[in-house]
Amino acid sequence: MKITLTRRIWFTVASIVLFFTLLLLYIVPTQQQKYFTSNFNKEVQNLANTVALGVEIALTEQNFEGVQTAMDFVKNDTRLEFVAIVQSDTVWDENYRNYTLRQNVIEVYPDTVEIDPGVESSENLIVKRAAFQSSVFNGNIITGFNTAEIRKNMMEIRLVAVVVSFIVFVFGILLGLWLARTISIPVLRIRDAALKVGAGDLSQRVETRSKDEIGELTQVFNKMVVGLATAEERLTQKNNELENTLLHLEEKNVAIEKERRRSDELLRNILPEETAEELKKFGKSQPKNFDMVTVMFVDFSHFTLIAEHLTPSRLVAEIDLLFRAFDRIIGNYPIEKIKTIGDAYLCASGLPSPNQTHAFHIVRAALEIQRYLHEYQDSRRKEKLPFFEARIGIHSGPVVAGIVGSKKFAYDIWGDTVNTAARMEQSGEAGKINISGTTYGLVKDCFKVKSRGKVEAKHKGQVEMYFVLEEIILVQDQKS
Repeated sequence: MKITLTRRIWFTVASIVLFFTLLLLYIVPTQQQKYFTSNFNKEVQNLANTVALGVEIALTEQNFEGVQTAMDFVKNDTRLEFVAIVQSDTVWDENYRNYTLRQNVIEVYPDTVEIDPGVESSENLIVKRAAFQSSVFNGNIITGFNTAEIRKNMMEIRLVAVVVSFIVFVFGILLGLWLARTISIPVLRIRDAALKVGAGDLSQRVETRSKDEIGELTQVFNKMVVGLATAEERLTQKNNELENTLLHLEEKNVAIEKERRRSDELLRNILPEETAEELKKFGKSQPKNFDMVTVMFVDFSHFTLIAEHLTPSRLVAEIDLLFRAFDRIIGNYPIEKIKTIGDAYLCASGLPSPNQTHAFHIVRAALEIQRYLHEYQDSRRKEKLPFFEARIGIHSGPVVAGIVGSKKFAYDIWGDTVNTAARMEQSGEAGKINISGTTYGLVKDCFKVKSRGKVEAKHKGQVEMYFVLEEIILVQDQKS
């Protein structure tokens, strides 16, 4: 069968119309809908993650205003339907045989909205969850955003596609009638250009000098390509805006992560690392009994008298200088700083990780502290400045250790061992290290001491005491 030019023209026109109809009415809208939906899901998930991280940090720091600040991050988003804080608890079922997850909505914005913790995404709503853990409670942030923006964009794209497809269809029929009886070259040019446009080259334009229907078809074709190029440019611009938004969110996430690490560092400076991790994981720390630790008290003698000769700022600077030196010295041993009380410095070894050399480490550190103080005193004497001398008291025995308070956490120790160590310091002398008989029994092979016999101690009666003179045996330092 011979294929005539007219049939070829009709076949070409029909092919172009069908191709563009498929492209504009199905392929382009479908791909754009997938793209918009994917990006919108990522954006909503990032917003939920950001709010959850902010709530977690705020609850960990007991900063309930920070919880509202975290939620305010998304409240001004016009697409927001709701944002809720949901508490998650693991409880026994009715038969007390298995655990089940119970979820309670703690707070929701706007407060007029009632949501089910199990709410899921739908055609008109995208729901995302982000978990958080804190010392107050664990839970999820649930955010719901309407898809009106996506539907609006898709409506615009489909409308443009329908209009353009209709124009192509109408002019295709008209031009097919005329082209079937006239010349085929302009049609072939348009066909070739259309194929290239279909391949993605939107720079195609068809030149014509005729003012008849062929010229009009050429102009319409060119306008159509311009419209597609403009639509593509707008889509590219939208994509760039979305990418910038995601980049901005990533930068905020980095800043929030930096603050979280800073908070962790501050917590580890306040509490022993093991206790800090327990507090972060469970929201609380259980007190622990330690059968044998060694406690050291350092107190400055004649503190009030010397302080009268120093300005407040100078006094604080002197105490800070000495306490920093003490921190540096005990940092070389498995010794935990407990606290400072005025001019008194309290530390202990053997907790939170028990060890067998706690008494040795404390006494060696005490000798280093006294050596540092002697050097400090010599330099002050040369400058004719007032200086502090310290009494050091040490005792070994059982203690209870844990966290007290609910806002400003403090790791502390209790027990008669602490009181006895304080009595050792009070019964000592400036520039000397006074240890109890119990501690002496643990370090007698490592240090030279001077027996003081039994000395009267407040509320303790006669207590065996010793002054430590120097270390006599080199023992490898064990910090575990």
